[in-house]
Amino acid sequence: MKLTVDVQKKFVNGPSIQAVLDLDLDHFGITVLFGPSGCGKTTLLRLISGLERPDAGAICLDGLPWSRGSEQMPAHCRRVGYVFQEGALFPHLSVGANIAFGMGKNAADSGRVAELIRRVGLTGLEQRRPGELSGGQKQRVALARALAPKPKLVLLDEPFASLDRPAAEQLRHELRAMLRADGIPALLVTHDRHEALSLGDHMLRMEAGRIVQAGRPEDVLSGAATEQDELGSESVARARVVGRREGLLCLEVGSAQLFAPDPGGEFGQARLCIRSEGVTLERQAGGPVSSRNHLAAKIVALELRGALARVRLDCGFPLEALVTSWACRDLGLGVGDAVTALVKATAIQVVPLDEEP
Repeated sequence: MKLTVDVQKKFVNGPSIQAVLDLDLDHFGITVLFGPSGCGKTTLLRLISGLERPDAGAICLDGLPWSRGSEQMPAHCRRVGYVFQEGALFPHLSVGANIAFGMGKNAADSGRVAELIRRVGLTGLEQRRPGELSGGQKQRVALARALAPKPKLVLLDEPFASLDRPAAEQLRHELRAMLRADGIPALLVTHDRHEALSLGDHMLRMEAGRIVQAGRPEDVLSGAATEQDELGSESVARARVVGRREGLLCLEVGSAQLFAPDPGGEFGQARLCIRSEGVTLERQAGGPVSSRNHLAAKIVALELRGALARVRLDCGFPLEALVTSWACRDLGLGVGDAVTALVKATAIQVVPLDEEP
């Protein structure tokens, strides 16, 4: 199943959208639309769903035009499930009736409704109204309603933004399992790196209404740092779990090994987010580096930015260090130099992957 988009949408206030993408939805389970607030992610989602009309261009699924010139397939005919940030439930309907509403003519299929209520963990709450539910419960209803008619595609517009972290973590895990069980691909809008890494199999990065990069989430995010998020920038890498000891994971990252806090659970693959300010540098004294989280590295780029310097390293995998310009001058660092990178274990966040993408 292939989704092709080549559209333009102009706004008087805010960035215009000029998006081109060609996605094999059967290959990518969850594709993340990632970028800062206001870059056009939600607008692109609404254009695909039919809730917004493009000014020019076309949107097709397997060659069938959803939008082309003046021809617009109505949103309800596209077989797309949509989950909004706040759920957008009908306040006068019960949990069961909200879910059944998404099934249209097949609403009489009470078996499907009962199955989804069980799968989203709302058994016993079938007759409650949205006003009687917590934020997490409302989003569970919204998710079940989107999945009820077995859509071709699910669109998720920052569905966890209003939830606290524990509720969001749990619902993310359940969402991924449900989409995989039903074999339904999804497009997820987010500007949250952890969310993107937890859920994404593929990523499209947007800036000012345009898609500027596509690829695996860890590859895209490794190069997505900007001056605005400099102090919170991260290196992102794929890792394999090779051992556990003393509350730490031993991880194989490229040709290097790192130890990081163990988040618990059984998994063999992970994505690592390494905060750049948690990496310090020393001149390499020569010989093998054997101390824990001390990595032999080579400087491949160095950029001075006032009091700070961003140093790009090759440690057997790409790594960035954010150090003071004074430290760079004091150590006499330059491109091509051999150094030792010291990575604090607490600067590493482990995002488990439940299987190979």
